[in-house]
Amino acid sequence: MGNPLPSEIEFGASRVEIYRCNHCSSITRFPRYNDPHKLIQTRKGRCGEWANCFTFYCRVYGYEARLILDFTDHVWTECFSNLYGRWIHLDPCEGVYDNPLLYEKGWNKKLDYAIGISKDGVHDITKRYTRKWHEVLSRRTITSEDTVSAILMNITRKCRSGLSSDELLALENRDRKESEELSKATYLEVNNSISLPGRQSGSVEWRAARSELGQADSLSCSSCPIRRCVDAHVSKIYDALSAILSHFCDNNIPNERIIEVFVTLRSLMQNLKDANFKSRRVTLDQKLQQIFEILPSAERLLSAISLKAELHTVGDPSVATDGNLIHTSLALPVALDAVDEILSNYKSNIFYTKGHQFPRGNRLCSGSVLASSEQLPIGIATAAFDGIRLSKWEEPDGAKGCWLMYKVHGGQTCELESYDLMSANDAPERDPMD
Repeated sequence: MGNPLPSEIEFGASRVEIYRCNHCSSITRFPRYNDPHKLIQTRKGRCGEWANCFTFYCRVYGYEARLILDFTDHVWTECFSNLYGRWIHLDPCEGVYDNPLLYEKGWNKKLDYAIGISKDGVHDITKRYTRKWHEVLSRRTITSEDTVSAILMNITRKCRSGLSSDELLALENRDRKESEELSKATYLEVNNSISLPGRQSGSVEWRAARSELGQADSLSCSSCPIRRCVDAHVSKIYDALSAILSHFCDNNIPNERIIEVFVTLRSLMQNLKDANFKSRRVTLDQKLQQIFEILPSAERLLSAISLKAELHTVGDPSVATDGNLIHTSLALPVALDAVDEILSNYKSNIFYTKGHQFPRGNRLCSGSVLASSEQLPIGIATAAFDGIRLSKWEEPDGAKGCWLMYKVHGGQTCELESYDLMSANDAPERDPMD
């Protein structure tokens, strides 16, 4: 451990880890920053930094979120679900959601205190994450249970001191419901038919030293959870772009004109991506207006990104979000990457022919995926299907052989016409050979 510099303390790094290379003796400082704005710049960290940034993004997106501090050395996130009326477990490092027994049952953790920290208060939510409360209780030796409760209530009272009576009442009702839920949770039986994996993120040596490889303590088979692809928007975008290209193909539009149209569409989408998250809106110039007037499929593309064209309204013609802000944020990078791919093909004299060139329509989506392994948190299996170039599925032991299994949504069966593979954005020596 080292002494933090003033520039590090400014962003909450009261702790600094010092590393020395065994080969060249060079020194590396690792300040444990707590300010998410700084972490977005450094892009470095372990579970604490990941959970910090993820919770920050959840709040930016408008979710009620809190950071969960596990005293046995882990950090994750919870978001309040208005649909379910309860807090939902989210672990950004592991890519796991709503599976609170992951740590006790999967990692073999010996939990003691798990504290939820939000702008509205601090709560002891340990009971959500255990079915062995009496064992956990024996490890809670910092102070008495009454003292824990009193301290947390005092902090919560201070957090809520400026709220209105209506806001206080709503929060107190929610606290009461959660307290009832947690009291019942300790009596629920564990479903032993559900297998939960050991820790996935971090090196094998590090996980083994912490005894978090799981009950099997083995990497010989898949220990990944089955993951659901959230990629219907990718298929809709590909369908819309395929329709635009088919229109050009049917009408023998010159390649120069096709490139011009896609360059213009790309500029529009880039401007929308750069616009304010909550009020995305871009005014259309004459060239863009003409594209929407002569190309009906362009409106279909906007719909796939949760955007709408406002051509015949009061004021300047524009394109704006249709209200589904998060969907637009997910879809815009996919549309940009797809348009870039189309432009690259045309500029390389690789022209679209129906059904035989990217992007193809009728793409499967919303299935579930199981991988031989994953390199978490950045190489999650569903990244193979998300339509974004900069994300990827990465198998740490891929050189020894690996697999990725896709199950069609709803137990359907389909006859495949084609499939595409794209190598990832870095380390060409790791690309699949065949």
